Amino acid sequence: MARFRCSVHQITWGAEHLVEALDDIRDFGYLGMETFAYVVDDFNGREDELQSMLAERNLQLSGLYGGGLMHDPSAEAEVIDYNLKVARFLERMDSHHLVLGPGRRPDGGPSSAEIAQMARVVTRICEGARDMGVAVGVHPHWNTVIQNRDEITEFYDQVDTSLVKMVLDPAHVAKAGDDPVEVAETYADIIIYAHMKNYSPELDTPEAAVPHDGLAPTLAFFSELDQGTVDIVAMIEALRGADFDGWLTVELDRSQTTPRQSLEVNTRYMTDVLGFNVGAENN
Repeated sequence: MARFRCSVHQITWGAEHLVEALDDIRDFGYLGMETFAYVVDDFNGREDELQSMLAERNLQLSGLYGGGLMHDPSAEAEVIDYNLKVARFLERMDSHHLVLGPGRRPDGGPSSAEIAQMARVVTRICEGARDMGVAVGVHPHWNTVIQNRDEITEFYDQVDTSLVKMVLDPAHVAKAGDDPVEVAETYADIIIYAHMKNYSPELDTPEAAVPHDGLAPTLAFFSELDQGTVDIVAMIEALRGADFDGWLTVELDRSQTTPRQSLEVNTRYMTDVLGFNVGAENN
C-alpha cells in the first residue's frame, strides 16, 4: 500500500529566511521541510539546534538537496565527499532522503562519457549513503546533465536501480518537452521522493530570468499545482499504483505573489484535489 507524507521545500522563501519558512510551513500543518545542503555547513556540529527548530514546529527534515558536478571527472573526489558529508548530516538528523541535482548542462548537451561518469559517481554516493540509512535519488532537472527523456533513459540504463533511485519533479520534465506522467509510470518502482509543482508555458518569458527580491533568478516559469500543463492527479495515481512510500514535497522556485500565498494555493490543491491530509500519512 502506498504511503504519502507531505512536506515543503524552503526555496520559495530564500536562504536567509529559514525561520519564516519554518513558521509558514508549520502554520499550514505539514509534516516536513526540505532545504538545500548549505545547512550542513550552517549547522554542522549544531544539529541539535536545527532539530529543535523543527521539533518546536512539529516538523521533520524530509530531505536535503545536494548533487553537483557529478559528470565532471576532475570533480569526482570532491563531489563524492561532499554528498557523503550531507548523508552523514542526514543520518544525525534521523532523516533519510538525499536529492541529487545534476550539474549545470554542458553547451550542446552532455556526452555519453559525461553521463557514464555521472552514473559511476552517483553509484559511489549511493553505496556510501546506504550504509548510513539514507536513500538517494537523482532529480532530472531542466538545464542540467539529466534533462531530456533520452538522457533519463541513458542514465538509468547504466545504474543498479535497486540502489540508485529517482526523485521526480513533473514540472522539470514538462519544461523539457516530455511527459511527466509517462516518466512517473515508467519509473514508478524507483521513485522514492517527489517535488510538487507545475509548469506554465505562459510564464516562460525573458522576465522569468530576472532576479526578484534576492530570490531565485531563474525558473519563474514554474507555477502552483492548480495551474500549468502537468496532470498531477495522473502522476499521483501512477505512484500510488506502485506503492510509493515517501515524501511529496511542495516546491516553487519563485512565487508570483508571496511564498505564503503560494503555499496556501498549493495546500488547497493538496487537500481539496488530491485528498491528502498534509499533517498525516496518506494512502
